[in-house]
Amino acid sequence: MRPVYTFRNVLELVDVGIHFKPSDSKSLAHINFSKGWWGFSVKVELPPIVVDDFTKPMLLNLIAYEMCYLNAYEAWVTSYTSLLDTLIDNGEDVKALRKVGVLENSLGSDEEVAKLFNEIGTNLVPYKSAYLNAKREIQKHYESWRNTLFSQLKKEYVKSPWAFFALLGAFIALLLSGVQTYFTVWSPKSTCDDLCMFLKSNHHL
Repeated sequence: MRPVYTFRNVLELVDVGIHFKPSDSKSLAHINFSKGWWGFSVKVELPPIVVDDFTKPMLLNLIAYEMCYLNAYEAWVTSYTSLLDTLIDNGEDVKALRKVGVLENSLGSDEEVAKLFNEIGTNLVPYKSAYLNAKREIQKHYESWRNTLFSQLKKEYVKSPWAFFALLGAFIALLLSGVQTYFTVWSPKSTCDDLCMFLKSNHHL
């Protein structure tokens, strides 16, 4: 059964704490998925690409070449192009990848680049995807309710700093209340307590 991936584009993945960066190597074989702070955020390293007037014919020719060898272990160009088509829906996705250095746009507008990959990616299905493990990890992080909730809270409180301080104050008040309750119930009996009980019983305090 072919695995199902429900993530839509770069911006949707950024919303749940998945960030992209260019890999040190330009080899299409190099893609890396690494978890960050407490697993709430991850980094996906992608081979950088320069998109210009020659990109579309070059990719189409290389994809056609790979299609002639269906028994090849990895169809790198086809897999990479398919992945970019999955990540890019519109110009905003291109802009996000361009800002982090994964993509260099020498073609024109970001919308033109998005259109290029959407056109090439139509009905493009790699015979053997080279990035199955990375896609599986991205989907796993994307589906995590914990990561989604954390990212939504972070986005909400970044937009409203006062709401963040209110939440922090409420958390501190709750913590102090819990500490006070603990010491009230579980604090060890002191000699002062014995003295107070003696005075009460003998002097009717």
